[in-house]
Amino acid sequence: MADIGIETTQNVRINFQLASIGERISATLLDLLFFFVIYMILLLVIGLIGKDAVWILFLLVPLMFYSLIFEVFMNGQTPGKKIMKIKVSTVDGSAPTFLNYLIRWMFRLVDISLTYGICGILCIVIGEKGQRLGDILAKTTVIRTKRKVSIENTILVDIPQNYELVFPESRKINEKDLPLFKKVIAQIESMEDPVEKLQFGLRARKNVMEKLGIKTEIQPLDFFKTLIVDYNLIHRNR
Repeated sequence: MADIGIETTQNVRINFQLASIGERISATLLDLLFFFVIYMILLLVIGLIGKDAVWILFLLVPLMFYSLIFEVFMNGQTPGKKIMKIKVSTVDGSAPTFLNYLIRWMFRLVDISLTYGICGILCIVIGEKGQRLGDILAKTTVIRTKRKVSIENTILVDIPQNYELVFPESRKINEKDLPLFKKVIAQIESMEDPVEKLQFGLRARKNVMEKLGIKTEIQPLDFFKTLIVDYNLIHRNR
């Protein structure tokens, strides 16, 4: 599948890989399996306590909201999506809201249930952002998630001996910014086209410089690596 560029809260454009149709179908099938297991457990419980059909309806209605509930409370993932390492994301990079999830869930009826998934698959194949009809209306898509990097890899780095703070403004860096800096570094290092690499690096550096109030001509790759070392130095001495 293609990549999608998402603007982060730091105004840095990061590319994420769209989930493939196979991954999305697999996630849906896994969710159907989970749904069936929950359904059978509820029926067993109802049978054991001897309740009537009204109780069956009362307990089974929440299952209708299976995907909506899980996506809202699991940050865009259902159990099936979590296993397949994919998640719902907005196309503009902002955090999905309940309304985004609700619109996606409502149009599952058209995308999946009534058309046996054909409508959803066609929309994903034809479109450029991996969106089914519900995604288009909700302004969302489904992306692959990377494994969470350990805290040692995201925050802790070796500080050279006699290292002195380069940017005092690094005190403004939030711990949540560090994974972003790591992603920018990884993306710069992975680019083969030197022009594209330079342009991306300069844009990313400019946005972060403006936020932190830094003025420098240091190369983008060195800039982000320096910010991470500065952060570690500041917090090691606290």
